[in-house]
Amino acid sequence: MKSLTRMQTFISFMCLTTVLLLAGCNTTPINSTNESSSAPANHQKEVESDPTLPKDLPTPIIQTASGISVPAVQSSYCWGSKCADYVGGITMLEGTTPTPVLAGEKVTIEMDIPIPPDNVMMYEYVGDQTREISSQDGTFHLPQETGIYYYSAFVNWSSKEDQQVSLGSTSFAFSVQITETN
Repeated sequence: MKSLTRMQTFISFMCLTTVLLLAGCNTTPINSTNESSSAPANHQKEVESDPTLPKDLPTPIIQTASGISVPAVQSSYCWGSKCADYVGGITMLEGTTPTPVLAGEKVTIEMDIPIPPDNVMMYEYVGDQTREISSQDGTFHLPQETGIYYYSAFVNWSSKEDQQVSLGSTSFAFSVQITETN
């Protein structure tokens, strides 16, 4: 009999504990009218937009040392409250005409906003392969050999408090045709 009473007490305790845990996990408190009584508490790390970043997605300005402007095709981005995911890589450039440039020229990529990005990563597409290329703040040199070259860039702005938190990012692709040596 004593064993049965202990078992009933244990089961009652476990049921009560389970109910309390489940009730405590409800993130939307409700009142008697089934309406939210207050906004749910959010314990996740929130980051406000940087007020110095513009609301409009920045556009890349790509230019060679000789003054040739290279147009870019917008790819995936997250800016403000909008995110868009596009097919990436060389596929973005189908139907575009490569811009004629000189071999070995320095190419500079800047964004059309006054705040420089925290990171610029450059990629070159060679056949079916993608390789990261060396760039210094969005500046790199074109190859010396003639031919068509395909590139993409990923640019982001990070929180000053936590570099792991992105305030905005954009990516784009462009192509050039090296027609003559410099």
